[in-house]
Amino acid sequence: MQKIKFYFKYNIFTHFALILRTMQIRILAFILLFTGACKKYEDPDPFTDSRIKNKYCNIPSAINYNWDFPGIADNSTCIFPAQIYKGTYLFHDTITNNLGEFISKDSFYITLLQVDSTRLTISGFCGNDQYLAKATRFFKFTLDSLVGNGQVYCNNKDTIAGGGSKIGIQDTTSIQMIYQLQTDTGVVFHKGTAFKN
Repeated sequence: MQKIKFYFKYNIFTHFALILRTMQIRILAFILLFTGACKKYEDPDPFTDSRIKNKYCNIPSAINYNWDFPGIADNSTCIFPAQIYKGTYLFHDTITNNLGEFISKDSFYITLLQVDSTRLTISGFCGNDQYLAKATRFFKFTLDSLVGNGQVYCNNKDTIAGGGSKIGIQDTTSIQMIYQLQTDTGVVFHKGTAFKN
């Protein structure tokens, strides 16, 4: 019996080229499969539940933001912080010193005007002078501090600082107020309730 001899020359470069070509084909096949399988997402048609008829406010700075959600967004239902205070009030004021000792009582009219959704002006503390205040959606407002311990009050030596609050959205007739006057003779505290006219 005769032996058959095979002459095979192993060439590493030929082997490496074959591996690269196989990898290129696999990568190309993967890219074709991946791009062919992808489809741009499209939003489904909106679904409206006929049982939901209530309207709600969708503005975050409003007092009633997202009340009655889920529902139909309707920003005409929004109630803004400064809006609940506007009007003329009779303020019943009790005045004490810094030790809490009673000094006097007084009553006078104050007017609150809405500037925008959160800012308002208050007049009546010192004639027609207007003081700026900022209201929050949590039924409180504070007098803006412009200089030092508050805003200039009546003359250039005194300042006023403080604020007010309501019990809730249903409270349409009263404001609880507390403020202080810092004068050249000391600090005087004012506290009381203002009733809407």
